[in-house]
Amino acid sequence: MLGAVALASLVYFTSTVWRRLAPMVTAPDRNLSFDRPAKRLWTVFAEVLLQTRVIRERPVAGVLHALVMWGFFAFAWVSAEHLALGFSGFDTSIHAPSWYTAFAAVWAAAVLAGIIGLSFRRFVLRPRALGPRTSLTSAAVALLIVILMATYLADWRFLEPPSGAWKANWWAHTAALLGMLWLIPNSKHLHLVLAPVAIFFRGRVTSSMRPLRDEDDDDFGMIKFGDLSQKDVLDVHSCVECGRCTDNCPANLIGGSLDPKRIVLQLQHGLLAGGEIIAGDDAAVACGEAWLTEQEVFECLSCGACEEACPVGIEHVGLKILDLRRGLVSEGRTSGEKLADMFTTMERSPHNAWGVSQQIRRKLIEADGLPVYEAEAEWLLWLGCGCNYDPHGQNVVRAMKQILDAAGIAWGVLASETCCGEPARRAGNEYLYQELSERVISSLRSKGVKKIVTCDPHCARMFDLDYRQQSDFAALGVEIVHHTELLSRLVGSLPLQASGKKVTLHDPCYLARGRGVTEEPRAVLRALGTELVEMEHHGSKTFCCGAGGAQLYIADDKVELPGGRVNYKRFEEVSASGADTVAVACPYCPIMLRDAAGQAGRDEVQIVDIAELVAAGIARTSAGAATG
Repeated sequence: MLGAVALASLVYFTSTVWRRLAPMVTAPDRNLSFDRPAKRLWTVFAEVLLQTRVIRERPVAGVLHALVMWGFFAFAWVSAEHLALGFSGFDTSIHAPSWYTAFAAVWAAAVLAGIIGLSFRRFVLRPRALGPRTSLTSAAVALLIVILMATYLADWRFLEPPSGAWKANWWAHTAALLGMLWLIPNSKHLHLVLAPVAIFFRGRVTSSMRPLRDEDDDDFGMIKFGDLSQKDVLDVHSCVECGRCTDNCPANLIGGSLDPKRIVLQLQHGLLAGGEIIAGDDAAVACGEAWLTEQEVFECLSCGACEEACPVGIEHVGLKILDLRRGLVSEGRTSGEKLADMFTTMERSPHNAWGVSQQIRRKLIEADGLPVYEAEAEWLLWLGCGCNYDPHGQNVVRAMKQILDAAGIAWGVLASETCCGEPARRAGNEYLYQELSERVISSLRSKGVKKIVTCDPHCARMFDLDYRQQSDFAALGVEIVHHTELLSRLVGSLPLQASGKKVTLHDPCYLARGRGVTEEPRAVLRALGTELVEMEHHGSKTFCCGAGGAQLYIADDKVELPGGRVNYKRFEEVSASGADTVAVACPYCPIMLRDAAGQAGRDEVQIVDIAELVAAGIARTSAGAATG
């Protein structure tokens, strides 16, 4: 009997898991990457076995979860012996206490404490992130875990084989053990099986949009459920429904409709239900023709906070949300006026989202004597739209000129720059992005550029990730660095005088999470002798300024959400830090932070780029030398 029940349970488990994962076999994009295998395995060890990310995000709940998981590892041999006894016969059982049975008993008590604590949190405290509905499968799994631990403790301390009570207890333990095989594949607890795999295949930084397979292959971005890639299918079934992604989403925190957890779960539900179209307008969702609304997809800031918080390796941003934008735009199913205006502006000369004349850039080059790039130069300083046309961005360019000249570096700028296409691609207009990127690649090729430094982390990420998806650019073998990365190499050789400023660093999302760069800006600030005070959210846990994901251009400023604006919330952390200066490393962040400073009546707070601080340090040294 036991053999038949166990076999049926195993068959049901494997067939159900197969049914859920079967779309991976036919997925058009097989984007499971095996590069850096040692690093990936280490990440799995740290985040699965050590539970580092789970505990980091929610320490109390994380420790409770870790106790349950570690307990099941401790019980692996106990479970194997338990089932083996059912096949060898109860007559062979003897009560033989050992160090291991006592060790397992300690873990049984720990698991009970963990599961009771988690159940109290889920069913009594009911935090918002877990959702309003009571999860019956969660309750059932919690009950089975309690039965498993209680029956083991009863067997260990109170019951003697092969008494009737002992046999009843054995069957109760067995039923709970096999019951897991029926519940897990039909619930969020499938993450127990899939999460280690999803974590292994997760990228090092915020996920990128996938390259389109072929222009002639009817691939226009993610439109239908059949467009989900292998990693997408794996992700949507790995979701543990913890809501950490939503808890950390800036757009959601201010009261927007974007809910990263809902995005993933709607993809899962639609896939299981055999849905066809993924996203559409409110009417399409209301009548069941689509599963996600255009509005929630276009609220995303592409900051990557959801991916940074996710404990099971789900990649929400590039692979899903931005690719859904691309699908909506390619089919002409978007209604945002500001979105259409931005595309129109970028399509027309001078091809930038600001709609500003190239004459502004030419005046900058001529007035400040910026060298035009020649083949013998080592570095191309790519300005990007923010540093080309924004007054503060132009000040950053002047600071970089002073620094690069002081370091004795051969550098130059292009006589003419075309927007790299970042706003277009993040907003979903792949055709426009391709058109602009082809111009840029042609220009870089003709100039023989091999090294690019840029003060814009959006441009840096575009060149280093998006552009490398194109074979024409990849063949150039261009090195890309953000200016803080280059400055961290140079500060040791620059003549600097300490500033003594009390500074807080606003990590740009596209630098900290988009490129994994957090230490280099701090190394520069330390070299400047600043007193660095950190905000609540910093490093890879930084909080968005509100400009990413093309929101600087497409957000409707007339709409006031209950939580205010993202940049306002970020500036609250600036004020709380007590710093008199905010160091930034992106041309868009100071635009957003200055707006927030004005709204808060704190115009006295200095908002300066790290390059400006370095240039000021050089100027102080020069002034001191002249005075001496």
